[in-house]
Amino acid sequence: MLHQIFPNLTLNLWMFLKLVTGFAIIIGYLNISGRSQVSQMNAIDLVGNFILGGLVGGVLYTTNISFHEYVIALLIGVGILLTLTRFCRKINLFRNVTIGRQIPIIKDGRFLMENIRDKNNKIDMLNIASQLNIQGIYSFDDVYFAQVEPSGAITAITDKKKLPALIVYYDGVIRANDLEDVGLSEEDLMEDMKKRNIEKLEDIFLAEIKDGQFRYVLMNGNVIPHTRHDDRDGAPTKAPHSPGAAAALANGLTSPQKGG
Repeated sequence: MLHQIFPNLTLNLWMFLKLVTGFAIIIGYLNISGRSQVSQMNAIDLVGNFILGGLVGGVLYTTNISFHEYVIALLIGVGILLTLTRFCRKINLFRNVTIGRQIPIIKDGRFLMENIRDKNNKIDMLNIASQLNIQGIYSFDDVYFAQVEPSGAITAITDKKKLPALIVYYDGVIRANDLEDVGLSEEDLMEDMKKRNIEKLEDIFLAEIKDGQFRYVLMNGNVIPHTRHDDRDGAPTKAPHSPGAAAALANGLTSPQKGG
């Protein structure tokens, strides 16, 4: 009776089951890989989304592929993507090839023509000028430092005192290319660690360099050296007008409580 009323009921149920299964596997992959925002996608994520999306969409409308073959294909695709993501995090050379790295194009107000004219970089200065305009920078003459990020976005600095820090160590991997960009080596990093009484790399979560100085974020969350200053430090504070007000402020209140 149901087949007479809904002739395609069985097919629709299989499509629904395949769709739900595909969603479950892909969402599981996103949770495992840590991709929580679309803006965080890199080249591998983008290609992977096309592949997984095409696999799910293609199988929905065909009966030539069994359900278990469909699930196995999805799991293989997810496994490959997770493996590639792992390689990107642990192998600098693989990351540079698949995702790329930042490309400095202006330094000390000077255009780095070797990077701009490199055909492999595919730098489009008209597009860069447009992105600078969006950031409120309307002339290259105002730019002290600029680089193209792996995502294609532009980081531009107009004040030489606010140059971005460069990450030289992260997640167990020394980023040798970034050290070379500032004229340093792994030996310089290790020597500075000794001066800071940091015994081994495994104690470090992240290391960056800014203005020629290394800065470390340790596994316990501490920062060495800790250079951040509270804006309130050194700021003059008004003395309370009365002992009652002073007591109220000491208890964390903004004003003294009035008695009944």
